[in-house]
Amino acid sequence: MKRKNTLRDLLSTGAAGEPPAQPGTARVPSGAVRAMGLSLGHLRDEAQALRASIEAGDTVVELDPAQVEGSFVSDRLASDNEGELRELVQSIAESGQQVPVLVRPHPEKAGHYQIAYGHRRLIAVRRLGGRLKAVIRALSDAELVVAQGKENIERRNLTFIERALFAAHLEAHGFDRPTLHAALAVQSAEMTRYLQVARAIPRPVILAIGPAPRTGRPRWLELQRLFAQPEAAAMAERAMTSPGFRALNSDARFQRVFEALRHGGAAPETGRYWRNPQGDPVVRIEQGAQGLRLTINERLEPEFGAYVADQLEPLYQAFLASREGRKPR
Repeated sequence: MKRKNTLRDLLSTGAAGEPPAQPGTARVPSGAVRAMGLSLGHLRDEAQALRASIEAGDTVVELDPAQVEGSFVSDRLASDNEGELRELVQSIAESGQQVPVLVRPHPEKAGHYQIAYGHRRLIAVRRLGGRLKAVIRALSDAELVVAQGKENIERRNLTFIERALFAAHLEAHGFDRPTLHAALAVQSAEMTRYLQVARAIPRPVILAIGPAPRTGRPRWLELQRLFAQPEAAAMAERAMTSPGFRALNSDARFQRVFEALRHGGAAPETGRYWRNPQGDPVVRIEQGAQGLRLTINERLEPEFGAYVADQLEPLYQAFLASREGRKPR
């Protein structure tokens, strides 16, 4: 088909009864189309054709990120890994947004949208101040959460506890089990585990711990069983308010709570600690199976680890000199 016929077909009047185009969308500019000097009537027809194509889910448009809201069901916990997001921001700044997000028209706000997947891309584009590439589809609530869950499962970037909370959120919104299974791509037994963990462990505890990317299903199931103890919530609260808890990474916070419940409310501190003036443990020294291990919390003192590493050579030379009874070189 010749190019002029293709353009004529694109700009022809849509089917009768088609809804008007959603406000706030911006078609990706085309120099050839702009050069044609379209009449006002043709522009209206183009908008109708764009709307039909958007509903078919095969057209990428550009949106103002301010018009895009998160899904009505959360599937993520606050992450400690700001570095990954910075890398995404840098990648989009250098190469542009290569993969569009999926949104639907907001069911309650005209001219706004709800995102099904691509939350991190949305955050990155907001930081950069650009426009968001998106595919708009008319999705039901169930279709949105299934698309949201499937994208996260395929990328394998939701942790066990994030999946458990996602399942619990879907259940709380009244979705049936088949929808939950489809959204998380799991069978009944695994879904039961998700829901049991999310019900047994208080939500404030889960939020305080965070996504715990290195903590898998067995450990969360053990923590679930520990919460069957009397006063378990109070023991967890004491662990979460203990010195240095917030400075720990997510997996270490899980371990602090786990040990507190396992030992009746007091998480034993093994090894020796050097603390900053606020009482937070900056350095931990403990005897391991293969020798003495020194751990520096770089969230509290970002430059201290590098400083210590620079001092190792003169420190070792001083040690050798002291052992031989001579002055260090």
